[in-house]
Amino acid sequence: MKRKIILAILLLNLATISTAIGQYQYFEGIEEITAGNFFGYGARQMAMGGVGLMTNDGTALYYNPANLARIPRIEFLFGMSHQKYRDESSLRPIRRIVDTSGIIPTVTDSNGRFESFTPLSSRDDDSKSNTRLNAAIISIPYPTYRGSLVLGIGVVRTADFDRIFNLYHHDTSPAGFITGAGNEFQSGSLYQWGFGAGMDLSPKISCGATVYFYTGKHEYNWEYNLDSLQVLAYHEEKYIEDSYLGIGGKVGLAVQMSPYFGLGLAMETPTFLSVDENSSDSFTERRIGMPDTSDASSDYFEYDVKKPFVFSAGLMSRFKDATLEMDIDYTDWSQLAYGGNVEMKKENSKIKSYYRDAFRFRAGGEYVFPALGLSLRGGYFTDPLPFKEEFQNKSRFGYTLGLGLLIDQVMTIDLAYMHGSYSRNFDFFYSTLQKGIHYLVADEDITYNRLFLTAAYRF
Repeated sequence: MKRKIILAILLLNLATISTAIGQYQYFEGIEEITAGNFFGYGARQMAMGGVGLMTNDGTALYYNPANLARIPRIEFLFGMSHQKYRDESSLRPIRRIVDTSGIIPTVTDSNGRFESFTPLSSRDDDSKSNTRLNAAIISIPYPTYRGSLVLGIGVVRTADFDRIFNLYHHDTSPAGFITGAGNEFQSGSLYQWGFGAGMDLSPKISCGATVYFYTGKHEYNWEYNLDSLQVLAYHEEKYIEDSYLGIGGKVGLAVQMSPYFGLGLAMETPTFLSVDENSSDSFTERRIGMPDTSDASSDYFEYDVKKPFVFSAGLMSRFKDATLEMDIDYTDWSQLAYGGNVEMKKENSKIKSYYRDAFRFRAGGEYVFPALGLSLRGGYFTDPLPFKEEFQNKSRFGYTLGLGLLIDQVMTIDLAYMHGSYSRNFDFFYSTLQKGIHYLVADEDITYNRLFLTAAYRF
């Protein structure tokens, strides 16, 4: 889905000290909410930085289906997750002037020509928490004369849409003292239903494949208030609801090169998502000496999203009671594409200028204390934002910790903690002054803390 960051700011005509108001403008950024949005599943895997290409429990259905073949007995795996998401934002002005043609903007310095209009930097922050189902998977070995064949079916929460963003600004101008405040609230999830199998090709080589079906919902709420005690009052509300249906797949290969080393390879096919979008928008404007104006509208349309190939490779080394793993994914997000709707297809021309390719890296380790049935784990990950550097200040990275308990040789309970952070920015059109324009840049510092709890029982 295309995330619509709509910050409606009224234009004050400061060329004259009057109450004349121009039409409002907004900045709308190209940002597909499902792009590069991997939440994670399986507490053992997430405690080790998110490695999974050589995992041998039910989550192999999603990380690398070839490793389903390594599950010796019927297994049922169930998991929950909890997240606390925090967004701290700040605003800073950028002044621009327009050339004689009135078309090409150029940036001026902080002492530019528009000193009479001085947006003041401000900060705001907020957080939100949620607890949700993270995974439910059953793996069933099928009796064979030689080797192994294991079937898997399950569902995981593959993407998280829970976001929050606040902004606040106050400015002084010849037209009066202006204050503005906006609140953005998003929620929802994308669930990935998997049906697949893994089988042995030889004692050291296994392969597997999975078909995925996607369902989910994303809700977006935006509310903005602007007020000048001497000029105007403005209020806007916007709501967008997107419902998802989709299909994709993955094939994988696992090689146990020696008792100490293993290699995993996987390829996720392009994912096709069909999106049904309902939206509503309303605003009210009050100006001194003029009648109040208001408007409300609603809309519905459908469109498609095509997500690109994902290529993955992983290494595993095991020495006695210690295990080290490392995974890497490559995705060219500039191949993302919209379809099924003429208006959305127009956005494809902007995708290559916004998105880029990205390597996602994860590494982690585990040490087992056999006498206690206890495993201690830790890891590190870099998960680069899929858009170009001019739209980000600090890319996504973090660390993980966790532990696991083996109970009576048939049940495992795993717990993981993940801390991640990143910074990004976007700008929006703020005001027009004679032949010049103003932009405000919003800088976001985002941190998230996640807890994963997984229990697995092998019959």
